[in-house]
Amino acid sequence: MAGTRLLTVRIASDKDVVFVRQRARDLAALLGFDERQQTFVATAVSEIVRNAQRYAGGGSALFSVEGDAPQALVITVRDTGKGIANLDDVLSGRYTSQTGMGMGLVGARRLMDDLRVETAPGRGTEVVMTKFLPPKTPKITPERASVLAAELARSTTSEPIVELQHQNHELLLATTELRAKQDDLERLNAELEATNRGVLALYAELDEKA
Repeated sequence: MAGTRLLTVRIASDKDVVFVRQRARDLAALLGFDERQQTFVATAVSEIVRNAQRYAGGGSALFSVEGDAPQALVITVRDTGKGIANLDDVLSGRYTSQTGMGMGLVGARRLMDDLRVETAPGRGTEVVMTKFLPPKTPKITPERASVLAAELARSTTSEPIVELQHQNHELLLATTELRAKQDDLERLNAELEATNRGVLALYAELDEKA
């Protein structure tokens, strides 16, 4: 099934990066993603768009819905920069940079269901990110896509400072969630340690009786 285009945004400045992030979150909400997944989509898209603007001088972001069962939100970010010479090292996490270049790709891949990169020296880079739509989301037909595009066009954009506050709120939520997972892991490790001690004591008792 050919993709159904929803929105295309030109990337040329920091304001465009903020705008794309807002539109990514708005669209994710319209497509039925919960607040957590909206944050994932917005964060992943903004990282890749920021890379395109900062390291390649700009580009474009295309939002579409593709597939049939399941359907997926697909965001394609293209630039005409120098390309990524050490892509394998970047995606594997082996590449380190004082500017943080490369971390955006690694982080975005963790937040999305799929992330593919095509790049060549002097020919730019194309990053395609995929997030499967929630099962409850109605099928996105061309007619439904037109409605979504109209709703996006009517929605207002916030000032950069408001967006920054929103990002801080999302970061706080993510940190809280991470801390909760860490607490669960520590609890699980404690339970595992206690179980191991019980098993060792049982074996010692069996050896003694033997």
